[in-house]
Amino acid sequence: MSNKMGYYLALLIFIYLGYPDRRIQNFPIDAEEILEPTWFNAEDTLEIDLTRSKIFWKGTKMRGLGKHEGEIEILGGFLLIENNRILGGEIDVNMHRISVTDIPESDPIPIKNLTNHLKGPDFFDVENYPLSHLSIRSVQLDPGNKILLTGSLTIKGITNSISFEVKKLGMNHFTTNLEFDRFDWDIAYSGSWADRTLVDREIVLRAEILCK
Repeated sequence: MSNKMGYYLALLIFIYLGYPDRRIQNFPIDAEEILEPTWFNAEDTLEIDLTRSKIFWKGTKMRGLGKHEGEIEILGGFLLIENNRILGGEIDVNMHRISVTDIPESDPIPIKNLTNHLKGPDFFDVENYPLSHLSIRSVQLDPGNKILLTGSLTIKGITNSISFEVKKLGMNHFTTNLEFDRFDWDIAYSGSWADRTLVDREIVLRAEILCK
């Protein structure tokens, strides 16, 4: 083998070993990359307006005879839009910022007690699970022009599939009532007869989402 041919062969081996094909490698994705995906054009990705968007929660007891309501802060998220239709999206919720709104501010002790109860380990356990996450994976339109979304909801580190209807109120403006069984996400006092019989299983989230 000539010296020149040996030189080129060595150079090719160096390039091959020094620059592996990155298409087959896995890389971690941080939160900012999740909230700002690069696989869609910028005009398709609409950031949720955190100042105008709201998520309200409602829980009932004794089959609806009693209830409590409040709000949860949206930490961030986006919707994927094409031809003015939802394709998907992600929403992160700050569970530390869950609040109670149906008890008068003149009664601070009941507000504090219920808020601590919601944040405690038997319910949302916010110290260990500060974030909840909704991921939209598929979208269907029915003949009545209603939007049916299917995705995954993660609360307390537990992820389950969920489907719910969304109504479009205007340009980049959507609303929904999402109901789920709290026992499927382990939101309950373990072994408590009163909790499992007097407090209803369903939690309703009413979301008003506006995008920038």
